[in-house]
Amino acid sequence: MSQSDPTAPNKGLLARGLKLLGQLTHPQTRTGKVFTRAEQGLTQVLARLAESPTYLRVSGGLMRQGFNARIRRRGLVERTLHTLHLPTPSEVEDLRDQLRRVNDQVEALGTQLETMVDLVHTPETSEADASETRAPHPKGRASSTRRA
Repeated sequence: MSQSDPTAPNKGLLARGLKLLGQLTHPQTRTGKVFTRAEQGLTQVLARLAESPTYLRVSGGLMRQGFNARIRRRGLVERTLHTLHLPTPSEVEDLRDQLRRVNDQVEALGTQLETMVDLVHTPETSEADASETRAPHPKGRASSTRRA
């Protein structure tokens, strides 16, 4: 037969890749020893960098500039859309929230109405309706006494 043994596990590309990665990073191999040394060195450098006040000041300043740029860009987009009489993303989000709240209220009202309908159509009510049909009350008399 030209096919491999059907009982052997099928090794896909991912399995082969993971096996190769394991061989490359294993502490007994030369590449694994290099990888371990590089990882330890980078960990030490990054630990010192994370404690550096200069690095923290610079990275904080860059993050602040990025956030401010995003705020200015969003404001510009909203002003442009407002000028064009189009809904802004914040207005759309507000409307979405309002619609979600209204939907929740409608669902709650529907549940309450279903409960009321169930209460109105209880078996006791059906029995009372059945007894009224057996012994009808004289309607003419009741209506004449109400008018008086």
